[in-house]
Amino acid sequence: MTDLMVSFLFIIIILLAFFATQIAPKSRERFEIQASKLTELEKQVQALEAENQRLRRLVSAQDGNPIERYNFQSAELRGKMLDRIQKRIKAADTSIDVSISRNGDALEFKGDGLFGSGSDAPSVTGRRKMEIIAGILRDELRCFSLGERSTLTSACNPAVALIDALQVEGHTDSTGTDVLNMDLSSRRGTSIYAIMVTASPDLLGFRNLRNQPIVSVAGYGKGRPIRDNDSDLSRDANRRIDLRFIMFAPPEEQFVPQRIEDLPRLRQLLVAGPVP
Repeated sequence: MTDLMVSFLFIIIILLAFFATQIAPKSRERFEIQASKLTELEKQVQALEAENQRLRRLVSAQDGNPIERYNFQSAELRGKMLDRIQKRIKAADTSIDVSISRNGDALEFKGDGLFGSGSDAPSVTGRRKMEIIAGILRDELRCFSLGERSTLTSACNPAVALIDALQVEGHTDSTGTDVLNMDLSSRRGTSIYAIMVTASPDLLGFRNLRNQPIVSVAGYGKGRPIRDNDSDLSRDANRRIDLRFIMFAPPEEQFVPQRIEDLPRLRQLLVAGPVP
């Protein structure tokens, strides 16, 4: 899909929007049909844009150096993993509102009553949901990590794509000062971290290539809202947790994993630093 074709589709959407506004009030049904078609076209254009970007990265990776190829393959495998996790979460509990971030690197959860205003303690329902999510993460992380709980094989991870960190990210609404919300968001992330590792202790056994624990905590205060904070419902949605999957990115070509048997050597290199 070329940029020209994507631009052409945008023009079609604009024209459809214009014609939809010209429909007489008595033709309300026709208007709704056109509006539905417009929404569907917008979704198709967004999907085409995403695919266009993916293909650009693929071409760049094929023409580029081994680091670019590895990073592309790693991002592709992460995307498939997040898609599996999202589907498994929704299958386990349809009330959990989870989506994959636009950059394809995180699972984003709406608050939906997870935290009360000013509180770092999740609701009873929120705690149960996080325990479900912890079990699914435990199953999926096994093939993208090292450590005593790892089950990494070339069958499930042909590119040897490794998670460097899984951040449990806490967020707040806009109530209160920046300092207060930064502290509150960090405490929310820590609270959910504690619930998840208590429910699934195996999460503590997953390590990255530097032999560091994968699961970590971050707080972003009120700086990354997903709603406008202009109502109780929107503020509730912003009192939330995201899970961000940060993949290992080789600093130099010699650090690119070629096969699983390379990993002990690469770990030594990372500890010792680059070879001059």
